Amino acid sequence: MVPINSKQLYYFTVISETGSFTAAAKKLGISQPPLSKQIMLLEEELGVKLFERGAKKTELTEAGTYLYFKARDILSLMDSVSEDLKHFPSSARGLLKLGVISSAGTVLVDFLKHFTADYPGVRFEVTEGNTYELLEKMKNGLVECSIIRTPFNPEGLECVYGKKEPIMAVGIPEFFPEISDDKVSITGLTGKPLIYYRRFDSIISLAFQNSGIEPDIFCRNDDARTCLQWAKAGLGIALVPQSICDIRVQDNLMFKEIDSPDTVTQIAAVYKKNGYVSNIAREFVNSFGCQNGML
Repeated sequence: MVPINSKQLYYFTVISETGSFTAAAKKLGISQPPLSKQIMLLEEELGVKLFERGAKKTELTEAGTYLYFKARDILSLMDSVSEDLKHFPSSARGLLKLGVISSAGTVLVDFLKHFTADYPGVRFEVTEGNTYELLEKMKNGLVECSIIRTPFNPEGLECVYGKKEPIMAVGIPEFFPEISDDKVSITGLTGKPLIYYRRFDSIISLAFQNSGIEPDIFCRNDDARTCLQWAKAGLGIALVPQSICDIRVQDNLMFKEIDSPDTVTQIAAVYKKNGYVSNIAREFVNSFGCQNGML
């Protein structure tokens, strides 16, 4: 059998994205027969059918769809190796491949001001995503360290945590007619439609359970920015970390700290314990701890 190679994976992704062998061959600047031959060899090696070939369009099979997302990550990792080696020698300069969650807010921005002042030669390639996505990309070597948020499983990770921050209830004034101060209790959220980040399920469930109340969950999603957008539209009350509320461009919204010891979260800077980690990544994570008073 012929081993899989990067050329086959690249050809495969181009066909997947153009939707036909003809268009892919034109984009690649090759004739169609050798392109078809490479895909046939790839399918034989993997033992699966990757494409359904139609008269007008070539579509991915279920196995092909799975391979497409994996192939993109593999090719991205291969492309980055030579660039990484250019910046290998020093922690004072180089490229840091950093994963960042959307809810890092001003905590990350404030930290970066100090870090870049101490390490002016460092440049960044930032990948944004939710905590689970970034942990997976870090596992696959696509990012070297990440800024993520609790809760997550810290096994196999070197973790430096930021300060604890409360979860905020954010909504239009009509949702808070009886609340005049800057805090709201769990009971004050009774019967109100709640919009929150899916990973906060355990936090929200525990807080309401301890108060003897059943939450009215209107929407779970994967991004704190989506929560705020829905809250701004008057669809419900967003439950989001305090740090993302520091950028208050939503002038029609009210921001109330949830007055409960259960509704807290933390940002963490992490990298894998096993495997190679550059000096730049180590310095970044250690500096995050020093800046946030954790080290």
